Amino acid sequence: MKEIRELACRLVQQYAATSPFELCDLLAVNVFQCELPAQMGGVSFQTEENNSVILLNRNLGKMERRYCCAHELGHVMLHPNLNALSIAEHTFLCVPRFEKEADYFAACLLIEPHLAEWNECYETLTVNQIACLSGLPLKVAQLWVANR
Repeated sequence: MKEIRELACRLVQQYAATSPFELCDLLAVNVFQCELPAQMGGVSFQTEENNSVILLNRNLGKMERRYCCAHELGHVMLHPNLNALSIAEHTFLCVPRFEKEADYFAACLLIEPHLAEWNECYETLTVNQIACLSGLPLKVAQLWVANR
């Protein structure tokens, strides 16, 4: 997990951007909002031309969309050329591990750059406050705290 944190921090420093949407633009990752099944926040894939694409469910709220974009960018950066559906159907690779890694990448991207500022505002920062401030699901904020 240390390598994932370092990657997220390096991207923020290199591109001077903390928004996953801005990072996608700078990294030439195409992001589109479209109709997806209600249970699906987003999906990422590589085209035959080796271009990265992220599809986000257009019915997500602003904070959910930001988290999903960061999560899918995690897949693009950490698991290029892997497709969760084909992995689950055709291999013995562990899809939950890839999802956990993408969640941790999203947490590092959405928490780390703001942590110093948040610590100035709150005497003791709880995991619930971190989840609320970052717009992450509680389980993702807990994952970040556990692997800090």
